[in-house]
Amino acid sequence: MDNNLGIKFADIINGIDQGHLSTIRHAAEISHFISERTIGADKGTNEEDSESNANEKNDVNKYDKNELNKRKMRAPTNDAEAISISNSLQVLEPNTMYSNITNFAFKCCQNLDFKTIKSSIMLREAEAQRKRSVRREILEMQERHTSLIRQQLEPLQQQNLEEHRKWLEKKRRGDSQILQMAEQQSSKELQEHERQLETLRKQTQRQLQLISFQGISQYQLSFRSKYENIAQLLMSLDKQALLSCAEYNRKLRELTQMFEQLIGRIKSGDCGPIELKTAENLCKSLEALESSIIEACRQEQNKQTEQKQREQEQQQLQKDEENKAFAISQNAKREELVKLEQQPQIQQQQTQEPSQEPKQSNTNITESSVTSADQPNSSPNKFVRSGRLEFYAKINNFYLEKVEKVKVLQSDESMKKYRSDCQKSINIPVNSISAVNQQHIRDKFDKLFSFIMAQSNLGYDYCLLLMAKKFVGQGETTVSSNPNAAFPIASVIVSLWKQIPEFGQLFLAYIYKESPFLVPLFVPQKKGQSWEEYAKTLGYRFTEGQMEQQDMFLKRQAGIARLYAAVMVTSGRKQDGPSHPYSLDNAWRWLTNFVDLDPFPDICATLMMEILQIVGNDLWLTYGKQFVKLLVYIQYNYFPKLTAMEKDGGPKARLELLLRKFLTEGKVSRPSGILPADFW
Repeated sequence: MDNNLGIKFADIINGIDQGHLSTIRHAAEISHFISERTIGADKGTNEEDSESNANEKNDVNKYDKNELNKRKMRAPTNDAEAISISNSLQVLEPNTMYSNITNFAFKCCQNLDFKTIKSSIMLREAEAQRKRSVRREILEMQERHTSLIRQQLEPLQQQNLEEHRKWLEKKRRGDSQILQMAEQQSSKELQEHERQLETLRKQTQRQLQLISFQGISQYQLSFRSKYENIAQLLMSLDKQALLSCAEYNRKLRELTQMFEQLIGRIKSGDCGPIELKTAENLCKSLEALESSIIEACRQEQNKQTEQKQREQEQQQLQKDEENKAFAISQNAKREELVKLEQQPQIQQQQTQEPSQEPKQSNTNITESSVTSADQPNSSPNKFVRSGRLEFYAKINNFYLEKVEKVKVLQSDESMKKYRSDCQKSINIPVNSISAVNQQHIRDKFDKLFSFIMAQSNLGYDYCLLLMAKKFVGQGETTVSSNPNAAFPIASVIVSLWKQIPEFGQLFLAYIYKESPFLVPLFVPQKKGQSWEEYAKTLGYRFTEGQMEQQDMFLKRQAGIARLYAAVMVTSGRKQDGPSHPYSLDNAWRWLTNFVDLDPFPDICATLMMEILQIVGNDLWLTYGKQFVKLLVYIQYNYFPKLTAMEKDGGPKARLELLLRKFLTEGKVSRPSGILPADFW
């Protein structure tokens, strides 16, 4: 029975929680104060029992109160202690605790009675009440503690929030300052970049303006030069030809006005690529106009030449009878000349060569000196006299040495701009030479001379070659169209020749290269040489395999011969003195050698006429009757040879009229356009 009771108590104990265990423990503690059953249905209700129960209750209550007070006094003062007590109660393992409780309950049940159970139940209820009270107190303590902590933390949180707000504000201000500084720095850098770009743009614009201004200046010089050439060309035309060029004159004025307007814009500050392109277009237009005018003048001159030839032919037919009468009147003179030629002394003198450098004769020269004048050799070399061949070889060798020397400069691509600048520096002054006034021609000489002398050794030779070639080219173009232009050009040539003797030799070399007849050298055709190659040695030009027309060839040769003759009779600068680097005796030498060679058709008559028109007056004044006798020899000995080559040629007819005029009037007119000896 006791075992069964122990088992039942063990089951009961297994079904209770810690609170029940605590109640049982308390009941065990007070069991020695209780001697009777305190609960149950058969519990008596007598007064003794009641008093006894009351006393027991009071004792129990007293004990419970004391115990409760003790427990209250021993209650944990804080959460940490409560947690420590709770942990101490949970130290034992469940099996050990169960075994202890079972043993304890079994031992207690042996002495338990119903009073004990009753008190245990009461204790359990009291313990439950106490626990609830303790829980409430703990909760209140927790709430107070939490409230206290919250109260303590709230200022800290507020402080932290304020500090965080201040930190955020400070950070915001710092970020704002950094952003502002970054924006300011970026703005400064942007402004600096824009300033640099503006400076670069201004520099580029200034450089572009400078380049444009330099280019426009070159175009202005070119425009002025072309304008002067066109103006001189138009001034050289007669009234009838000038009327046909009225449209060209109007276009010339329009182009001039447009260029003046362009210069006005440039002076106001508008100088750029547009103005440069405009200047280039105006120069091209003027160049095209110049070509058109030259072509129109050429056509007009051809028409006039043809018309004059027809008129001359008609006049020749009409004056045949007059010529016959004139021939009869000259028979007596011819008979006298024939008698003189038949004299022994005259025959001996005819076998001698004409004097190459005859001395100047006085106006009172005796008759014997006249009869001893140089007569051409009756058996001359067919192509060139030996003395002239040596002189030509010397000039040509000097020219070839210079050409060979400057080949390095001509073939160097890096010197291309230098070569172009040299050509411009020479072409512009040479093209603008004219007899406008003394200052003008002096300015052109100074520019050419200072430019040549400023060059280095190789550049010096190269520029001398360029300048000599350009001057000879002026004879082909400018002088052939405007004969009077030969004299100002010749004056500059003579002045340069005096200062730079090498230039004079190169000038002669280019003269002889373009017209070997001025040596005089009548180049024979070599065996196996083509006609084109042979024609080029005579001075003909070929374009795309086509040889130039004969009239153009004669026109060019006439211009070169006129310039060549003008050099021999034109003075240079006054300050260089009266000496002449290529004086009149060269003209006498050329004539005496020229008539001693077998003539070529057209070209010989053309060259002789141009030379005689320019130097005839000076030869007449210098050589007197010797020159007259040379003219007579040309008329009666050279003309038959010329007639055998060309019977009805225009150049021969004009030369014949010129010689007849000289011999009939007894004087040679001074050429028009020649400059005075002290012009500049």
